[in-house]
Amino acid sequence: MIFVAMMPDIQSDALKQNFSFFPKSWHPENFAEAIRSSKSSYWVALGLTLANVLFSIVLKIFITMFAGYAFSLKNWRGKNIVWALFISLLILPEVALLSGQYYLVVRFNEWMPGIKDNFFGMVFLVAIPFVASIFNALMFRNAFEAIPGRIKEVAMVDGAVGWRYLFKIAIPMVVPTILTVVILTALASWNSYLWPSLISGGEVKYKIMSVWLFEVGRKIIGTEERVQSNIKMAGSIIAILPMFIFYFIFRKKIMGSISRQGSTIKG
Repeated sequence: MIFVAMMPDIQSDALKQNFSFFPKSWHPENFAEAIRSSKSSYWVALGLTLANVLFSIVLKIFITMFAGYAFSLKNWRGKNIVWALFISLLILPEVALLSGQYYLVVRFNEWMPGIKDNFFGMVFLVAIPFVASIFNALMFRNAFEAIPGRIKEVAMVDGAVGWRYLFKIAIPMVVPTILTVVILTALASWNSYLWPSLISGGEVKYKIMSVWLFEVGRKIIGTEERVQSNIKMAGSIIAILPMFIFYFIFRKKIMGSISRQGSTIKG
């Protein structure tokens, strides 16, 4: 990607007929051209994607953690039936839900005209279908159920019951699960394309990074549209760079949280 991104236009255009690995001359200005080549602004796409990631993380943790905690409690009326219904939703592929999700977006647009032209409106529309994850709720349920019974008994003796037990004892003990959900949600939100592209159809002002990248490197020559490989690769590097930097800064915490998933609550 780096080598192709640095190639001159003539060399990158000839790659299909005459493949070459190293650039004949280095052109770092291709990265600036990638930012300019899209119809939508890179900085707006970056801001919208970051806002989408943060919004998705906060809502998903809030919803799935409380759902997982509720299903980790002792039997309550209808628990097994509701949980079986939730688990059955896991067999549905993402595309099977698109029609219903898109219908809700259309209704939102009727209730609040111009929501797609608003920055926070687009953050809401992009993130809202995916904040209730059955898979993440299952992770939290397993984590809460793995808390030893003796800890719950000691907490009850000390008067830590209900909300006090949840926030002071249970949640701190499932921090590895929380970090895992944060990582998975951040990656999924950053890389999501199908749903954002569906609701960003037409001339929408605000587009997330994956939709912005689809427009990078497209050049109209006469009546034909051509994709410039070097500019496309430069745009791809720009798109993945923030998550790449994030990973290298927090790689020890990321790997540690995944490797300790479900084990740190012992003792």
